[in-house]
Amino acid sequence: MSARNYDVVITVDNAAGFVSQNVLIGNTSAASGVIANVDTTLNTLKVKLSNTFSDFSNLEVVHSNVISVLGSANGALEGSRPFQSNIYSGNTTTAIATVQSIAPSGFIAEKNAFTQNPIVRLYELYYPGEWFPRNNQGNPTNAGEGRAWPNEFPIRFADIRGDLISDLNYNVTHQGDSYIPFPVNISSIDQSSDGKINELTLTMFNLDNIVSRLIEDPFLVGNNTSNACQAIVNGELVHGIDPRTINASPSDFGSAGVEGFDVLTRARANGLAYSETIQSAYGQANASFGRTQALSVKGNWIEEKADTRDLLGGVVTIKTTFANFLDVWPEYSSVRYVTSNVVEVYNAMPYRVGDNVKSSKGTVEGTIESIEENRFLFLSNPLNANTAIGDSIFIINQQADPESYVEDTFKIDNLESLNNEVAQFGLISWLQYFRNQTPSRKFYKNTCQWVYKGSECQYPGPGGIAIPGTSLTSNANPIAANNQTAASASGDICGKSLQACQIRNNSIHFGGFPATGRTIPKQ
Repeated sequence: MSARNYDVVITVDNAAGFVSQNVLIGNTSAASGVIANVDTTLNTLKVKLSNTFSDFSNLEVVHSNVISVLGSANGALEGSRPFQSNIYSGNTTTAIATVQSIAPSGFIAEKNAFTQNPIVRLYELYYPGEWFPRNNQGNPTNAGEGRAWPNEFPIRFADIRGDLISDLNYNVTHQGDSYIPFPVNISSIDQSSDGKINELTLTMFNLDNIVSRLIEDPFLVGNNTSNACQAIVNGELVHGIDPRTINASPSDFGSAGVEGFDVLTRARANGLAYSETIQSAYGQANASFGRTQALSVKGNWIEEKADTRDLLGGVVTIKTTFANFLDVWPEYSSVRYVTSNVVEVYNAMPYRVGDNVKSSKGTVEGTIESIEENRFLFLSNPLNANTAIGDSIFIINQQADPESYVEDTFKIDNLESLNNEVAQFGLISWLQYFRNQTPSRKFYKNTCQWVYKGSECQYPGPGGIAIPGTSLTSNANPIAANNQTAASASGDICGKSLQACQIRNNSIHFGGFPATGRTIPKQ
């Protein structure tokens, strides 16, 4: 299911107090939407409309609310837990302003333009799929919460379409993430008359066996329980990190500094190498422990999935945008020689006078004042001092709009083929995947399907103990399977009926469906 990240750009008289992901409501039009981005400098709000038939109006007063709900409708669906629809519980107004102007999203304007910039499709492959969706820091949620993604995940690659120039190098950076330009093809999305979305085929070029190396590895997911430490990944403290890839200062560990650096110190004492330049060995800083790395230091490797070959169940997100919305322009050349504010590049074709450029080694920008011999760039000021031969010179995109995209989410259903040239995956839509998965339990009227005292049942046992999620306490006595008081704790056996739950004051966690008319079939 495709969805734009935002629909309109609303300029207000004062954007202070507005917060991303809050609700925006028009006092006159009664239009509503979700704020995707706030720019307090330009006083603009990028808003995803909740109803395309209701539009905000110029000069009307709008206010932003935080909506409070009870339920699990916005959370990840888990096969073992019942679905609870959200129930409105209240809201709080955080900001009020007056609309000055309204404009369509950059994506809509570009899509409807007579001349379009190249279309860019950004692919991200997340594995394991149970760890998706990612949190606001880009780290795993659900079963992987508190962890970093396994090494080499998420895989990010991009496909640029519609550009006639193909002999120059490309750099694709979006929302601060770099994507590898990659030949990719995906079949079209069709929907049958019964609402079922067809299975798609994703074809990836298997350059240098990048894909097959992962597909053929059965040990992608696990943890080194004896040598791993904690580190900051994407601004968040996570565990399961290989100490040899730590790229942090002690202050980065915060309240966990003692534990994290104790483990790191022990690892160094055991002879593990430490380097501030990890990219050459691991490809990333603060990398997760992999099985090969764990065994190399005689670590205790615990597998968390029986077999990870074929990447089945992985999640593929596809963002469709345009080249003029990327962080930097995709075309670039490399440094052949540099001195002060003069940079010689191999080919000046991508550059124009007036472009702002920066080196891949830093953030200092310089404006191109003149170009000589199609290779010398004369800049307004020198770039970063460590800019060297071979570094890329990127063009800063003045039109960059990281929120202008359409996103689709899919699950890997099967590996259709793999050879030295390409890998083909069968994908089903995220919505269709959950349609296939739910309901994962039978609708029995008076039979609880939870494991007694398990994570879903949550019954703490006899003795007047507090029951999670309620203000109640458990029955003081052990209860036998016939719902009578048992002689001892060993006789505390659940009869799996609604009455059994009610006697224990735990009916809120009952795992059956009392409103249905279906009872468990007799054997």
